[in-house]
Amino acid sequence: MKSAKLNINNQIVNIENAFELDSSDLYPSFDKIDLKSTADVKGRDFASLQLRVKNAIKALVLSNASKIAIICGSNQVNKEAIAKSICEKYNKDKSIHVCIDTNKKELFFDKKNNKKGIMYENSIIIMPCALLNTKSHYLDKIDKALYENKALKLILCGDATDCAQLAMLWPATENAISADFVVEFPTLNGLYTMSTLIKSYVDEYKIKDVDIEAIELLCTYTCRLSGDRRYLGLLDETLRSILQEAYFYTDSADKFISKKSVLKALCARDFRVNYLQESELREHRDRQILITTEGAVVGQINGLSVIETMGTSYEFGEPVRITATIKAGGDGDVVDIERKAELAGQIHAKAMMIINGFITKEFGSESPLPVTSSLVFEQSYSEVDGDSASLTGLCAILSCLSNLPIRQDLAVTGAVDQFGDVQPVGGVNEKIEGFFRVCRLHGLTGTQGVIIPESCINQLVLRPYIVKAVESGLFHIYTVSHVKEAIKLLTTVDFGNAEIIDSMYHRIVTRLYEVATQEDELPWWNILRFLKKD
Repeated sequence: MKSAKLNINNQIVNIENAFELDSSDLYPSFDKIDLKSTADVKGRDFASLQLRVKNAIKALVLSNASKIAIICGSNQVNKEAIAKSICEKYNKDKSIHVCIDTNKKELFFDKKNNKKGIMYENSIIIMPCALLNTKSHYLDKIDKALYENKALKLILCGDATDCAQLAMLWPATENAISADFVVEFPTLNGLYTMSTLIKSYVDEYKIKDVDIEAIELLCTYTCRLSGDRRYLGLLDETLRSILQEAYFYTDSADKFISKKSVLKALCARDFRVNYLQESELREHRDRQILITTEGAVVGQINGLSVIETMGTSYEFGEPVRITATIKAGGDGDVVDIERKAELAGQIHAKAMMIINGFITKEFGSESPLPVTSSLVFEQSYSEVDGDSASLTGLCAILSCLSNLPIRQDLAVTGAVDQFGDVQPVGGVNEKIEGFFRVCRLHGLTGTQGVIIPESCINQLVLRPYIVKAVESGLFHIYTVSHVKEAIKLLTTVDFGNAEIIDSMYHRIVTRLYEVATQEDELPWWNILRFLKKD
């Protein structure tokens, strides 16, 4: 990381508090370990990492009073299988049954035929919360079964939505023992943790061991999944799938699953679901989507958005052109065209009000603003939500008010508060990669880049081609903590104040004064009328 600099009139100018990231800032680092492959370690399964769940199940098994445990976690984890694995370690006397889908006869005693279903004495039943949510008429009978069978224990697994729904349907869950599945683990000793986990998959599926470079790649990939390069996002089902596919790409002559094989598996997963992303890029190529990556324009700025494809939940970044205009009169508000067209969500609407709050604080605290601004996401035909474009929209309006052009070779993302402080946003990796793809398509100039919040640095786990472009100086990533730093990067002009001539602030207050006092002058159409008479 180094101080951000601009070349203004052949002079290098430092931008206070803004930084440009080096290639070393764009990916996680791990402590080195003396391992060549997973053959050098002993396997440790995913269940052994779940300390909270182990504690809850142990408390349930040993308690005479507690009858129910609720385990909450991601759907990318096989919660029932892991709960069963943990139960087998702490339980020696009770029989364990996993009930994924069942009917009335399987759930309860069949007294008529003198047969017992799975709800019998001295057992542990593991089932998903969703099963009881869809068959809520069974809850009273389960209450009765738990009351009659003193040694019966019930473990319910589900995501946050399912667990919350069940809690509303079934009062008995109020006294349940609760725990969360954890999928994020610190990168401290991350290579060793990943190595032991992968070794358990190697033993389970009887596949080849994995070399250390492939393990490091998987660690980097899981940091991206977690959204924080300080933590590994160990999604059990996802890792299993990647390893099995990487084994498929491994040559029979190879001793280990290599980094190349894992990379092939990751690229194949990406290729299968990125059709919409490629289609959007084709529209940029054909200039159907108008994004400028060179020059400077007043009141126009490149924002960054994230699109999630329905069905696959695949996310990719897409730059969006945001424009602002002003008109004399009105009450000084920012007119959000997306909201007027009913294409804006509630968070987006709040963000636009925050922009208005900043402008009012800076320029309208003593007298009403004599202009009204309008802001729109160009070529956007679906609902827009989130506050990650509030910094972008604010810069566009300030550019319009000051008549200062904004660099089009930079794209911006970030939320902002009424004091101008830049706040973190999500999807930073996808947003950076989305703008880079468009810049590469139209031609890299060496000045293009993105501006992100300083607080988002730990989210950065970028693809290798971005890292190489930053390393070679073809692309730049700047971090800012206040809107004033973003303005300097985008316009090369200081935000300043009313007393600094030619600063953005001075230009804005001067223009607002001219607009406010022009009522004493003849309107332009009257002047034209007099000229015609002469």
